[in-house]
Amino acid sequence: MKLVFLDETGDEKFKDFLGISVAIIDATHYAKLKQGFQQALRQASWDESVEFKGSHIFSASKGDPAVDVNKRIALAEAILRLNVANKYARMSFYFGSQTGVTNVATAYLQSAPSFLAKVLPNPMKGGKAKNLLAVTADYRNDVRAEDLQNGMLPLVHKRGWELFEQVSLVHSNFHTVGILFADIVGYLAARVETISNDSELFEGIPPQELEKHGKFKKLQSSTQLLSLIKNMKLYEKVAI
Repeated sequence: MKLVFLDETGDEKFKDFLGISVAIIDATHYAKLKQGFQQALRQASWDESVEFKGSHIFSASKGDPAVDVNKRIALAEAILRLNVANKYARMSFYFGSQTGVTNVATAYLQSAPSFLAKVLPNPMKGGKAKNLLAVTADYRNDVRAEDLQNGMLPLVHKRGWELFEQVSLVHSNFHTVGILFADIVGYLAARVETISNDSELFEGIPPQELEKHGKFKKLQSSTQLLSLIKNMKLYEKVAI
């Protein structure tokens, strides 16, 4: 059985930007990743009552205030390295984006099912639940699980998958490791895309001052963290 985790992300400056992050893992690898993720948080003395999201990595005012930004970046690196086992990746990541969005919930419901169908691998042939798909998405108060599922069902069936029970929307927390992986990777990918494409952001800044610029440092760190992901595909500036 494959486990799928969905999350969406926006941008504070570009309000019409929507990114959708998909994380896919074989159920047999999930326990090891979850244990490693939670152990990394505990070793960093991260408050277990506070989720570790992508937006918390570079912001000392969000998340656990007792953990500084440098330690957060190191924590994100440790978490992303968990995905690599020998020469293969335990989890696959996909990120797609679009601009011109006027209603995030509507765009998400329209785009997430088709994007998932696009990035799903073909199910393995044979028995033992090899074509079962469990889908979990981060909770939004303006999106119903039923609507998300109705959009997905015909598309995943066409790809040869059978949905396990029903689509679940969950509030992310210390225990929703799959959602947090999707969130962290989606946040980093969105920051790289939006900062890189902001043509006015670094205009007029002397080279010697550039290294001190907050957004430039975030771009550098996000790019370095994403480079740790062994199996990731980006679909930038496409209708997802």
